[in-house]
Amino acid sequence: MTQHRVALTHVGSIASEAILEKLPESGVAPDSVVLLGDETSVGSKLAYADTYLTVQDQHGYDFSDCALVLMPEYDATIEQKLSTLDAMLLSHTIDKQEPAVFAGSRDAELSVSYTQTSLRAADPQLSCLLGVLPALHQAFEIVGINLVFLQSAESSGKPAIDELASQTIALLNAREAITDVYPLQIAFNMLPTGPISNLDTDLLQILGNCEINCIHQVVHVPVFHGMLASVQLEFAGEVSLTGCRTRLNEIVGVHLSEVDASPISDCNQSFSCAINRLAQVQNRAKCIQFWMIADPMRYGLANNYVNLTDILLKSFL
Repeated sequence: MTQHRVALTHVGSIASEAILEKLPESGVAPDSVVLLGDETSVGSKLAYADTYLTVQDQHGYDFSDCALVLMPEYDATIEQKLSTLDAMLLSHTIDKQEPAVFAGSRDAELSVSYTQTSLRAADPQLSCLLGVLPALHQAFEIVGINLVFLQSAESSGKPAIDELASQTIALLNAREAITDVYPLQIAFNMLPTGPISNLDTDLLQILGNCEINCIHQVVHVPVFHGMLASVQLEFAGEVSLTGCRTRLNEIVGVHLSEVDASPISDCNQSFSCAINRLAQVQNRAKCIQFWMIADPMRYGLANNYVNLTDILLKSFL
């Protein structure tokens, strides 16, 4: 029997598609990968590296030949099954009591015990921030963070994308917009919503300073893909835009855009992010602000999952 080392569940979801696109870069060979999904995807063949893999039933699979299981959507049945096996579970959807884990590169250092059976990966929005903020904090010492996320429908999954599409069609044809995923109509609308669970706590823990003043707000916007985050940072001392530009330009996967930018024009299905409209806050020499533009499922989630996979397989499994 083929000895699978890595299993990817919920194939067909937005998050799983992004991870699958990036996973070959980790060097995991096709015969060491098993793709798992629900009844709607079982039997389908999906590209991986230079071949195709057949999707198997995620609830019928026994996982006994897996060293690592990537679970980008929560599934209590799979989590319970893995609790009796030796495979490590990596998921951003599991118990929020576990500290979030982020790897900005494949040579990052992880505080992981060899006895751990599960790791909670940082979620998409947090992972986007962690691609940028640690470098600025290390260089200039952040003391305050103010964030506003403009989240597209993909942040709520494929049902939200379908709802936005169906509502748009309905309203353009003078029909009622039916709501299911969102509490109110999302098409041609904007919906303020509650904060992202544990984001402030996780961000400060990973930055290594829980005394930083951090607040954030979230707005759902009628866009299918991508994310905009308004980021305002306060530092311990005066900071120059030149110094910030220099540090940001040193970060792999980050590019500064000096012209108009958007998720579609700059980060559509991209594993990098754009920093746009970097500026000093008026009359506040210690503060800068900018827009972060990204595909959160690729730049945020998939990059982190694949970097963690590479590190875990090389050093812990």
